[in-house]
Amino acid sequence: MSKTDTEILAKFFPLEAVNQIAFLLGKYCVRLRVSRERVSKLGDFRPSRGGGLHQISVNSNLNTYEFLLVFLHELSHLIVYRSSGRSVLPHGKEWKGVYGRLIREFAEAGMFHPVLRDQLIHYSYRVKATGVADVGLARALRLFDKNPDQDEWHYLEEVPDHSLFRLRSGRVFRKGERIRKRFRCFCPENNMSYLIHPMARVNRTDQ
Repeated sequence: MSKTDTEILAKFFPLEAVNQIAFLLGKYCVRLRVSRERVSKLGDFRPSRGGGLHQISVNSNLNTYEFLLVFLHELSHLIVYRSSGRSVLPHGKEWKGVYGRLIREFAEAGMFHPVLRDQLIHYSYRVKATGVADVGLARALRLFDKNPDQDEWHYLEEVPDHSLFRLRSGRVFRKGERIRKRFRCFCPENNMSYLIHPMARVNRTDQ
C-alpha cells in the first residue's frame, strides 16, 4: 500500500491502527468504500463477484474509533463468509466469535484509546448485531467526536419512544416501535415511515 493510501486511511482510522488495517485490506482482498451518512446502517459487506475484490463500506460521519469498530464488524462478516459461505446466520455464534476476537486484539494492542480498553473488552464478549456498542460504551465513544456535544446529539437508541427528533439532514421524525434491528419512525413532513438505525445520531426537538 502506498504512502498516499496510508494517509487516506489515517483520515478515518486511529493512527495506531492504520498499518494493521492496511495489512488486513490486502490480506482479505478488500476494497474499502467511505460512504455518506446512511440512517439505516453504519456499514455493510458485499462479497466479491466474479473473482473481484470484496467490498466493505463504512459511514464517513463516524469518529475514528466508531469507524474502526464498524469496519471490524463488517470484516468479521467477510471472514465468516470465507470460511462458511452463507451456511451460517449473519450474526450467529461464528460472527460473534470473530468480531469479539478482533475487538480484543485491537484493544489489547493499543489501537483504541486507553479510556475505551476495558469497556471494549467487556463488550467483546457480548457483541450486538446492531450499532457499534452497548449504550455505555456508545456514550464513551461519543467523547471522541470532532465536535462533541453531549447535550445536543444522541443515539436514536437513547431517545424515549414517541419523542420527536431531528436528523443531521434537518428532517424531523417521531420515534416508533422497534422492528427487528431498526426503529420505525414517522416523518410528519411526508406522512411516511422509515426504518432508522438505532445508533443514528439525532437531535431531540419539541418543534
